[in-house]
Amino acid sequence: MGPFGRAIGPARAIGPARAIGPARAIGPARAAPALAALLVAIALVVTACLPAASPTPGWTAVPIGPTPWPNGTTGQYGLRIDPSLLAKLPRSVDALPIVEDAGSESQAMDSADMAKTFDGYAAGSIGVFGGPDWLMLAIGHFKSELESPDVFDVYGAWVDQYATGACSQANAVASTGQEQIGGWIVDTATCGGGLTVYTLSLGNGTVLSMFGAGPKDIGRKLIEAIYF
Repeated sequence: MGPFGRAIGPARAIGPARAIGPARAIGPARAAPALAALLVAIALVVTACLPAASPTPGWTAVPIGPTPWPNGTTGQYGLRIDPSLLAKLPRSVDALPIVEDAGSESQAMDSADMAKTFDGYAAGSIGVFGGPDWLMLAIGHFKSELESPDVFDVYGAWVDQYATGACSQANAVASTGQEQIGGWIVDTATCGGGLTVYTLSLGNGTVLSMFGAGPKDIGRKLIEAIYF
């Protein structure tokens, strides 16, 4: 059952004991390069330079901020930064708004590997990196040609490499698993240093990955608030 009693469709297994959903599974696709580690490294560098900020309750929209691409843009290798992907997520969690991370997006646009795997991408954050409760997130749409049965599992490769990248600065991956959160099938990982990592398919080739820390477990609450 999904949020508010909504039933979820059967999830197809992807690789050994891996299922994604709720609505449909990502088809087998070619293995992703080390993209997740790149994105995590970008997020860590960018957020480490951000000044502290007080959360503002009552946001009614995802705040885009002063970016050069309020309606999106396309990088030199063809990766499109698509802020509208953030509209698939709740506007805030515990009065902490999701804020677009233009710094991570601009660096992702310079990655040829990113453009080979995604045709749409956006990045965001909740709270301040290293604060009491914080979350870094990436949402992307896999290129349609990667959903061919003739290639490997791009979703599975992304799950594993994102967790490895997120935990690379937090004493490596300590454990992995899969559980149902708010009706969604979610791949999880815990870093030796205490970070929690979540990845899930939102259907139609869209994947959401995030990592963070804090007693509020913002990532879990965000997933529970996603409608489908």
